[in-house]
Amino acid sequence: MRRIAIGAWLLLAALTAHGEDSPLVMLFDGGFAPRGASFRVAFGFSDMSSDAKSAKEPRALASPGMELSAFAWSSPQGPTARLEICCVQHAGGLGDATLAAARLRVTNPTDHLFKTSLAVVIAPEGGMHALAFEQHSFLIEGRAVLVADTPSRGAILAASPFAPRPLTPQDVAHVESVKGECRGEMLFDLALAPGQTQVLGFICPAHLPKGTEPKIEFYRTLSVDELFVQGEKETVQR
Repeated sequence: MRRIAIGAWLLLAALTAHGEDSPLVMLFDGGFAPRGASFRVAFGFSDMSSDAKSAKEPRALASPGMELSAFAWSSPQGPTARLEICCVQHAGGLGDATLAAARLRVTNPTDHLFKTSLAVVIAPEGGMHALAFEQHSFLIEGRAVLVADTPSRGAILAASPFAPRPLTPQDVAHVESVKGECRGEMLFDLALAPGQTQVLGFICPAHLPKGTEPKIEFYRTLSVDELFVQGEKETVQR
């Protein structure tokens, strides 16, 4: 309880320091959420557990900003994974839009093949009444909220924690919930050769000007790596 209370106080302090209208990304163990959004995103692996040493208090990341060790996972077999987050403004026709980008860097330092499954979970934060999945992206009310740069094997959506759900991932799906309890998992099967590192990227709009609703195709024109390069330059200059 004390940890939760301190974490909440830190988030409140961060919000106050940056102002009520400052676009922020909230970081927590294993994931993130745009400030004021109706959802949060979390990452998890079937064959790796969270690294206790990487656990941190909930915190806020302002634009421009980046954290290259937001969270980490490891396997007794040797492979590791690291979550990196950046938050930058994008001037490419979106006005004062702020984008969050996430990179999962999975490394297999062993001399044998390593296989694992990755689940990218989107869950309600205050209420999510509709959720859709298509083109390896989550959408809320027709707006893309998380776009993957790596093809997934589909997603499993549900209207609530205990609602019936498909047994296999779907390429296109949609659910609705009167109570705002929609949730979903985008799934990836990873197979890393000895010594291989695989990087999976995701883009999430943290703040968009009113009347601006970019389609999935727009986010496909962006490079997650370039957003991180921009974040690094702007963070150094700040």
